[in-house]
Amino acid sequence: MMTGGFTSSYRGVSVLEDWEMREPPPPIVVTSVVVGSDACQTSFPAPISASPPPPTPTTDLEQAASLTATVAETAVPASSEVVTKQNDTELEELRAMVSKTKGYFARDWSLYLGWNNMRYIIEAALEQSRLLNRTLILPSFVYARACEWEIEFCAAFAPMVNRGKAVDSTAWDTLPAYQQIAYRIPMEEMLDTPHLRKLGHPVVLTSQFLRLSGLNDPDLETSKGNFDKEKYLGTRAEDGSKMTLFVVKNDEYDPHRVIRVDRVGPLADKFGRFAHGDVGTVSMKLWEKVDSKQDHTMIRWEEARDIVKEDMKDPGDDEELEKVLAGMGWVAVHTWDGWSGMEWLKSVVQPVKQIAPLRSLRGWQEDYAFLDHDVVLLEGEIHLGRKPGAMFFSTPEARDAYAKIVLEAVRPIDKIRELGEKLGQRMKRRVGGRMWMAAHMRRGDFIREGWVMEQNIGDHLLRIKEHLANGSRILHGIHERREVITFHVPDVEPDQTQITLEPPEDGDPFFLATDERFANNLIWLRQNNAVLISDLLTPQDRREFGWPIMITDVLALVEQVVISHSYYFYAHAMSSLAGGAVNMRAGKGKDYRTSWID
Repeated sequence: MMTGGFTSSYRGVSVLEDWEMREPPPPIVVTSVVVGSDACQTSFPAPISASPPPPTPTTDLEQAASLTATVAETAVPASSEVVTKQNDTELEELRAMVSKTKGYFARDWSLYLGWNNMRYIIEAALEQSRLLNRTLILPSFVYARACEWEIEFCAAFAPMVNRGKAVDSTAWDTLPAYQQIAYRIPMEEMLDTPHLRKLGHPVVLTSQFLRLSGLNDPDLETSKGNFDKEKYLGTRAEDGSKMTLFVVKNDEYDPHRVIRVDRVGPLADKFGRFAHGDVGTVSMKLWEKVDSKQDHTMIRWEEARDIVKEDMKDPGDDEELEKVLAGMGWVAVHTWDGWSGMEWLKSVVQPVKQIAPLRSLRGWQEDYAFLDHDVVLLEGEIHLGRKPGAMFFSTPEARDAYAKIVLEAVRPIDKIRELGEKLGQRMKRRVGGRMWMAAHMRRGDFIREGWVMEQNIGDHLLRIKEHLANGSRILHGIHERREVITFHVPDVEPDQTQITLEPPEDGDPFFLATDERFANNLIWLRQNNAVLISDLLTPQDRREFGWPIMITDVLALVEQVVISHSYYFYAHAMSSLAGGAVNMRAGKGKDYRTSWID
């Protein structure tokens, strides 16, 4: 037991503020959480917060600095260290796959982003390549930000780099040395690429593309994910001539007042005669609404209804509204709503219609599918601030086809999904076989960037527990009414265990996914009924999974799968991990009321 600590008070309870904590503090009971007109009585223990001085992290700073200094100036290890070598038979199979498409589609991959944002970009790129009938070139690796153990353990399996130098960024330069480190992880440890191909999405890794192009240098792949327009163009296998490249300039994708859609054809066929008919008093009101928007492009469906309702016989009739708008040259396009007015999660679970002038639409397929170049490259970054898919969709069917890419095609590798399901079953046993709840507590870099929901970890956990209390009420209601209402996603069956299992009881533990790593805070979270991923994992799990489980980003993917099996989930609208978890839950038929993001 440590001595020399000092105490403070949080919500009337004294807490030792030191690296080690004394006896577990008594819980505070949240007795009434109001949702609408209902109140929920619960005895989930509320947090007793401490604000400890930052302890020395597990990783020794001098050791980290020394190891970082040994990384090459460019911080790029040989690709052969992280990419599985394909034999000639595998390459021929890939070549046959590529031959059934028009060639390749390439992106400048934003490898400075974390895995969940990379996943969003991959999902969009799969749709972009599908519309062009091209094989998508994926990066051979991604960067993971941290090791669960001493950094030399992870560096023995995954090449360690200086992240800023690797991606040509100064974003991490002011951080301590150990926070500048990243680990280069093979893409095939994160993403189930054979599953993508099985579902008809032709993909190759950059390392495979280079070999298929006659370029066998394992160090050729760029460290920051960009497509090297000079070095990457090898030769055609059929005649030995140099490969050709067409570049879609970044500012040509969706410049000011241009709305990128999958295809203009279906809308032009239906409403083409009105393409330049957006004149008149009502149309001017629509334009005024557009100009009032930050992006100067779109109007929400209900906003348009309010503007044109005086010209309608039945303002509540969607078909009539669509015809009235079409008569003025405006059409409906399809996408999904964000959470809390933000687009960070990019989940495909809340479909919405928005209105745009037909003459402002540009079809991705119409603009670029005719090209005969070997490679079509979409240059630069088009991820931030855009809707799922980085485009809008011309029909509900096209929208749903993209949703199936997200919900069914893009998934973690088998061992991640299998381990996550196993841990979900262990969590259920911890609560006596009842429904169990989960939350995501993002700390770490969110504290540094000022994005965290609550700076104080005690306030943060209290916020989570209040939402879990509401979640318990919702699960009791679903169980009593015996009615599961799924998200509006294609081809999903309701999860009937939301009816057959007993709902949570007061005091049940809950699963908490978190990047919090300070030991005293983790002890304190457990004392307040949180079950962490490390509490569910066994040594056998770690042996069977292998070295990637030591990487925090891989462990977070397992957490995400665990969350997908929970019966209620709460998280922050600025965390991309939450978006992936919501999509997974929607695909499993969870009730839409059991995912709450704020």
